Amino acid sequence: MKIVVIGAGKVGFNISQALSNEHHDVIVIDKDPEALNMVNDHLDVLTVVGNGASAKILEEIGIKSVDIIVAVTENDELNMIACMTAKQCGVPMTVARIRNSDYTSPHPFVLSYSKYGIDLIINPEHLAAQEIFRLIEVPMATDMEYFFDGKLSLIGLKIEEDMAVAGKRIFEINLNNFTIVAITRNGKSIIPHGDTTLAPNDKVFVLGETKGFHNLNGLIKLKKHAFQRIIIAGSSLIAQYLVRLLSAKKIISEIKIIDTDEGKLQTLAQEIDECEFIYADPTKLEILTEENLGPGDIFVSLLGSENANLVASMMANKLGVTEVISEVGREDNIPLAERAGVTAAITPRLLTVNTVLKLVRTKNIVSINLLDSGDAEIMELIVEENSPVTKGKLKDLPIPSGIVIGSVIHQGAVVVPRGDTIMHANDHVIVFALQSAVPKVEKLFMHSAESVEEAL
Repeated sequence: MKIVVIGAGKVGFNISQALSNEHHDVIVIDKDPEALNMVNDHLDVLTVVGNGASAKILEEIGIKSVDIIVAVTENDELNMIACMTAKQCGVPMTVARIRNSDYTSPHPFVLSYSKYGIDLIINPEHLAAQEIFRLIEVPMATDMEYFFDGKLSLIGLKIEEDMAVAGKRIFEINLNNFTIVAITRNGKSIIPHGDTTLAPNDKVFVLGETKGFHNLNGLIKLKKHAFQRIIIAGSSLIAQYLVRLLSAKKIISEIKIIDTDEGKLQTLAQEIDECEFIYADPTKLEILTEENLGPGDIFVSLLGSENANLVASMMANKLGVTEVISEVGREDNIPLAERAGVTAAITPRLLTVNTVLKLVRTKNIVSINLLDSGDAEIMELIVEENSPVTKGKLKDLPIPSGIVIGSVIHQGAVVVPRGDTIMHANDHVIVFALQSAVPKVEKLFMHSAESVEEAL
């Protein structure tokens, strides 16, 4: 596909990198030559200096032959105009990053963006808030994703030395109703098999029916702690969205926000009643000590600065908080965050990349989630009629290395895949794959190839 990315900032860079890695024809437009130099130095893409909302610039790059335009600059209005202009030029799919909730509220006077040429709106901060909310619902998980309308869950768990499973091989563990589909170790994803040993500090990704995860309690110590409070450091956009979600769902009664931005605190205080606002510096130990932080609290650091988040998280961990969630700007800094006491790290840019990747995949892909290591994906796919994976039992299919079939949903029933499992047309299948194997996954589940060998 020919794809235009407008904005060469951190989000634009990550999106361009993911698309380039999948061998798409990518053009990056930005007004800042220095930002484009960074793109040129690291990515195999074409760069253009200019205003991505300019009809003249878009015409010069051959906009009429573009399949998708993704506008992700820091300026909402520029993103909107760029998409509207591109749609007028005939671009089939337009995506705009819009962070200001004033533009996306349900107010009757708000524009109908699809009518004016914007096919998809991405709000990274809102996606991050939703991710944090899911983690709060399942304490002690490092990651939480839902598939097949919430009937299947993927939970990330860190292996601690005192866990019963630490040092054991997977075949020695009673996981009849679950599948360990991925392990990240030292920042790298690995393909698990029966002989794989679970080591302390591994992060394992367990896939199974949502209603059955309480059965893991005695095995991996996935416990629902009785948390009484949520303490949020920072009043950033993510924090604002999160407080609104928490206030609406009322899963924990006491919510506090601590920040040094008095103006934002006053604005939020006028809007939300079910929250206490504290004007102070949450990176200082004495401030958190005054709030009596401890094991009964969830601490969420959303200060807008990676360094500040790490310091605040470290202070909370020092005071005995066992559930520490923090925004991390770069996925390669997640191991550092974990050493600072962070139990779950959120990377908004990665969530945005997941959304964009789905647009460039085949129609039978329902959802895509990059692991935080950035080198592997979890996908929900629909099996197409006469696709290679329908040609026999799972044990007889030469599934290539780098791919794990995690779960099969046949006629609404969840099946833990075993050697005798047969996949049928219209089944939903959850697949883990290293990024190098992703093209093979798509071919395996499409009807275009006659056999597995031909697909590969």
